[in-house]
Amino acid sequence: MKNGSIATRYARALFDEAREQGKDRHVYDCLRLLHDAMKAEPELQSVLISPRVTPEKKVSLLAVASGEKDDMSLYVRFLRLVVRHGREAYMRTVIFVYCDLYREHYGIDRVVFETARPVDDEVRQAVIKKVSQKTGHEVELVTAVKPELIGGFRIRVGDVRYDYSYQTKLFNIRNRLWNK
Repeated sequence: MKNGSIATRYARALFDEAREQGKDRHVYDCLRLLHDAMKAEPELQSVLISPRVTPEKKVSLLAVASGEKDDMSLYVRFLRLVVRHGREAYMRTVIFVYCDLYREHYGIDRVVFETARPVDDEVRQAVIKKVSQKTGHEVELVTAVKPELIGGFRIRVGDVRYDYSYQTKLFNIRNRLWNK
């Protein structure tokens, strides 16, 4: 797993240095913004690995996509290091590993809450409060709209998934009827 080991080494080094400098939250926020930008604009990944794009332009694009304005920050210096060593293709994995390290270190549970329709902030806050009470950890909530659920919701806390969607209930009813 060469990809994972390279990305893990880069992410671990960044996390350790950022923590030592008290910048780990700032780097975490930048990486989350970069992840969102890469998700919203898939061609950003193509630009990163393109030999036609200059290294400085790549660093600039990554910094802008993450909302970083300080050209001498630890985060931008890290981006320069990644680009200088030709490791841009590993950035998505670096993001995931760094964020996992950060959440693990600070006891933050990443919770994925999927619903058939968008939910308001009151519902999000209620979910955060309930999960936090159950787990005793801080909660980072990620919401997703999945119309195929029809109604109800699915929630994933760590490796545990709860499915209270109408889609699953209808599927189970159909299976019981066909298997009689």
